[in-house]
Amino acid sequence: MQRVRKGRRGFTLIELIASITIMAILAAIALPRLTDTTPYAERGYADGVAASLRQSRAVAMASGCDVQFSITAAGYGAFQHAAGANNHCALAGGWTTPVKRGDGRDLAEWPSAGVVLAANRTLVFAAVDGTVAAGPLSIDIGPQTITVSASGVVQGP
Repeated sequence: MQRVRKGRRGFTLIELIASITIMAILAAIALPRLTDTTPYAERGYADGVAASLRQSRAVAMASGCDVQFSITAAGYGAFQHAAGANNHCALAGGWTTPVKRGDGRDLAEWPSAGVVLAANRTLVFAAVDGTVAAGPLSIDIGPQTITVSASGVVQGP
């Protein structure tokens, strides 16, 4: 009498090696794309720049003192002229007094690694009405674009 063999269950060694090889190739191709955080860092930095531009304009109009906003590859910051007579800002001189956030920190930030700024920009929000003499201008951070109109309105990203 012959025994009837039952179907074997499981994978052969060749099938296992082929599956592992395919998974390794897919992981080598797909994993770097999934872990790239640069687009998120660029968007977050662009959002921070746009919010800081809006706050700089608001501070200029509320304080009655011009606000200079500068952005470079090393980061951005907002400054006013040093205090003059009667503890009010001077009309001329260096931009030495940092604009403060609501929590008391300087209105400044440094970009994360991988964030690319297209060009350096400096603009001054007028104290009277928040206009920008050099406007309109755009600030490109990666694929994100922030536009500041001559009237000082900030749009984007």
